[in-house]
Amino acid sequence: MKKVFLTTLMVTIMIAATALAANWQQIYTDNDENVIYFDTDSVQITAMTPEREDVTFCGIFRMDYSDKGRNDLIDWYRNYSIVPAGIENLSYDISTIHFKKEGDKRYYYISERVSYTASGAQIEGMHYMNAEPTWQEVPVASVVDVEYNEAKLIVDGKLYKRIDSQGI
Repeated sequence: MKKVFLTTLMVTIMIAATALAANWQQIYTDNDENVIYFDTDSVQITAMTPEREDVTFCGIFRMDYSDKGRNDLIDWYRNYSIVPAGIENLSYDISTIHFKKEGDKRYYYISERVSYTASGAQIEGMHYMNAEPTWQEVPVASVVDVEYNEAKLIVDGKLYKRIDSQGI
């Protein structure tokens, strides 16, 4: 029990530190006026084929909820008879999203999402972790599509830097 608490505490501290030190860039505003940001410093290439054709990478994204967006989310949970404790105080989420490009196909999965109040306190009932990836195709013209494209721009820049440093 003590190890679980310490591990959870360490993950929370790391995410909070990331949120405070992040280089957030606004990338999208949805129909509910929720604003999505991207930490441009968070992108990491996690796997790549030798030909650099297929690549797996991840990044950290933040969604600031509008009043309408928060209310729509609360309604969505109520439809499933679930109301996480503290959701009425929801201000923003921070998510780690993994992306994979294989040929012409693009995939994603969310490994972690943590929800916060306006004061930065974590909402306990809204912490999502996914240790086992469940890859889904990136829907065209979706928020995930925008997130993928923004992160991919950083990845492409890192790939070019690697090629330049190797004299290729």
